[in-house]
Amino acid sequence: MERTVGNRAVIAAVAVAAGLAVWEVAPRLGLVDPMFTSRPSLVLAASVEILKSGTLLRDSMVSLSEFAAGFALALIIGVPIGLLLGSFTTLRYLVDPPMMAIYATPQLALLPVFVLWLGVGAASKVAVVFLGAVLPIIVNTMAGVRDVDRTLVLAARSFGATRRDQFFKVILPASRSAVMIGVRLGLSRAVLGVIVAEMYVSHAGIGFQIMRHGSAFKVNELLFYVLLVSFFGLAATTLARKIEERIAR
Repeated sequence: MERTVGNRAVIAAVAVAAGLAVWEVAPRLGLVDPMFTSRPSLVLAASVEILKSGTLLRDSMVSLSEFAAGFALALIIGVPIGLLLGSFTTLRYLVDPPMMAIYATPQLALLPVFVLWLGVGAASKVAVVFLGAVLPIIVNTMAGVRDVDRTLVLAARSFGATRRDQFFKVILPASRSAVMIGVRLGLSRAVLGVIVAEMYVSHAGIGFQIMRHGSAFKVNELLFYVLLVSFFGLAATTLARKIEERIAR
């Protein structure tokens, strides 16, 4: 197992290095237009200037605070609701249609509604993050409860387990993998939500910087912030996957 993990890390590192090498060499050889693609060396130089300016820490803290608040609310509210809807069929039939309609609606389309209700401050961004994360958590948690082997529940019931014991000792442990899948999916949608919201209704944050540098056609700075978001999203989902694998053991 450890050898497999090590091989995976080596392959991933080689793939990243090869990609960076191609990205650096292709513009130098004139295979692609450097005006649109830049180069890793130029992006690195731009990152040094951004770090010197002191704006990165401020923008990162703005984005992280909005992301953390929205995602924490999604976890606190989404998991219990998913467990509840998965356990009670009538309640699920009642809530499922409007919930699926909202789930299918792009976050960008709902952004003006949140701005109208909550203003252009942090609250509207937190709401977008929350909505983006909470629905995958609810849906996957609900599916996990529904997919629990009913024979396990019947066996617990035959041994005199109360409904409370059935829920906490059988249903909840059996559905935890599905809950973690929902958390992982919610993470990616939460990252998307905070960036999109900041791109359109913010004067600070990583999303704001992406929009600002993109509008000014500053490709090096733009790519730095895009890569920063990608790295954060990858790190967050990788951490969630590690937790999921540990829970599944």
